[in-house]
Amino acid sequence: MTQTRLFNIRITNDKHAKFKKYASENNVSMGGILLNYIDYLLEEEGEIIGFEDGRKTAKWEDPLDSIRDQYEQGRDF
Repeated sequence: MTQTRLFNIRITNDKHAKFKKYASENNVSMGGILLNYIDYLLEEEGEIIGFEDGRKTAKWEDPLDSIRDQYEQGRDF
């Protein structure tokens, strides 16, 4: 049996919900989509999407942005 490894990523709740909906509408799992993309990159030498010359060109979203202002210094910490 092939050994597998758990792979975690940080993703915003909104992006997760949209990705989950997309996967459901296309009758595939979220993990299946990611594994297919990884296989495409490794086995078919596909191009990485969202990067140019080794630099990220897609907009980075802070996964903690939605909660950063919910606490008050001196009161909550």
